Amino acid sequence: MNSLNEQVLRFALKSLISQEVARLSREQCGQRLRAVVLTGSLARDEATFVQEGEGWRALGDAEFILVFDPHLLLLAHDLELLRSRIEDSLLRQGVRVAIGLRATGTTDLRKMRPCIFTYELRVCGQVIWGDQQILSCIPAFTASDIPLEDAWQLLCNRIVEHLEVADELADGSKPLSSAAHYRTVKLFLDMATSLLVFAGRYEPTYRGREQQLTLLAERGSADDGWPFSLGPFAKLVTACTEWKLLTKTVDGITGRELWKAAVEYARLLWRWQLFKLTGASVETSDRKLMRKWMQLQPSRLRFREWARVLRRCGRVRSWREWPHWVLRGWQASPRYSLYAAACELFFQLPSLSTPSGQDAEKGANWEEMRHWLPLVNESQQEKSLPPWRRLAANVVRNYHEIRY
Repeated sequence: MNSLNEQVLRFALKSLISQEVARLSREQCGQRLRAVVLTGSLARDEATFVQEGEGWRALGDAEFILVFDPHLLLLAHDLELLRSRIEDSLLRQGVRVAIGLRATGTTDLRKMRPCIFTYELRVCGQVIWGDQQILSCIPAFTASDIPLEDAWQLLCNRIVEHLEVADELADGSKPLSSAAHYRTVKLFLDMATSLLVFAGRYEPTYRGREQQLTLLAERGSADDGWPFSLGPFAKLVTACTEWKLLTKTVDGITGRELWKAAVEYARLLWRWQLFKLTGASVETSDRKLMRKWMQLQPSRLRFREWARVLRRCGRVRSWREWPHWVLRGWQASPRYSLYAAACELFFQLPSLSTPSGQDAEKGANWEEMRHWLPLVNESQQEKSLPPWRRLAANVVRNYHEIRY
């Protein structure tokens, strides 16, 4: 498919998805709803669709924000019901897509702080129904106001999402599935995003980031203090950008080798960013780096995040977790506890996929890492898994249950 046809297809699918979200949201929410806002890659016209039988499937989520007047938000159960209705309706029309819905109030928009998500929402978000000026409620700020910590968290989120396909990543005998390949491409693209925030060159689109990274690579030298040589990295980001925007196969994109390169680049970037954030020496181990970063987080922020987890999980349902939370609360926030376990496991996946992977599996203390997680109570199915796969399943469950 040529680029023009790709653009026409993307526009048609974007219109269909947006119209269906707006229609069903208005139907369910009525006059409480102020606006429906499209954000993410679909709003930037950078979503990826692949043909599936006679229909189409979106790789990644279609993200929408439902804006209400203060104190009139949609309950979580109703939001989930609406999401399911939208996905089912679109599937009947030949489009398989995961819909992401977030309910917020106009007061919350006015309180939004600088971060990558807020910047892209304000600059690239599209009001598909309702008050066309609603996004002007978000305080204005520049890309340079985005905290470096937010860029590091973005990298960690992509690492966590990789663990959803950890089983196949550790099976070195098979080629990567489309799901694993997509996550690898997204990891490269958001490594570029994360690095550019640290470099003061952030752009809100994939194409803009690719161009900024290429310029940095062309103008830079080996002594500029980057975590790795920017030239080879920039070429891989360019190839991944072409695939993401045009689903175009490019030389250099070879499933498993690309994934192994992604893990290596991700660890180098992760360490470099923590050096910048903590001031630690380059000899510091991964675990000590993470521990130092945890200690630097203000206690008020740690306990605020734990309080949010308590509200999200429910006081009655979560009482078995309380002793564990009291212990972890003095050491790290739930987000950082999750990242610590996820990143340590992710960086070990390539060694688990080698013929000597059993030795690597026996040499790690998976149970200790599992107890870093916010939610340690698990299902019988999770308990029956081999140690590192059990950890991966626990990480993914924690991520989806406490994400905010």
